[in-house]
Amino acid sequence: MTDLEPQAIPVEILKQKKAINLYMIAVIALAAIGVLSVVGGILLAWAGKDVPGEIWTFAGIAITGLVAMVSRDAGQTT
Repeated sequence: MTDLEPQAIPVEILKQKKAINLYMIAVIALAAIGVLSVVGGILLAWAGKDVPGEIWTFAGIAITGLVAMVSRDAGQTT
């Protein structure tokens, strides 16, 4: 079996062993914010309440931040 090589983690994070923990906390937090915002909006709509547009904006910002953190940067050299 081949070993997996990290593709989207910045080189600076890989250089320090403890830095990956901070990176994972940020990734998990952004994912949780995105999921909870979407679920909250769905629950509000299901309950017949008005869903503020800010919920979708908040979820979009969190998901965009998550994508920016885990996607491969085209300008990054390894």
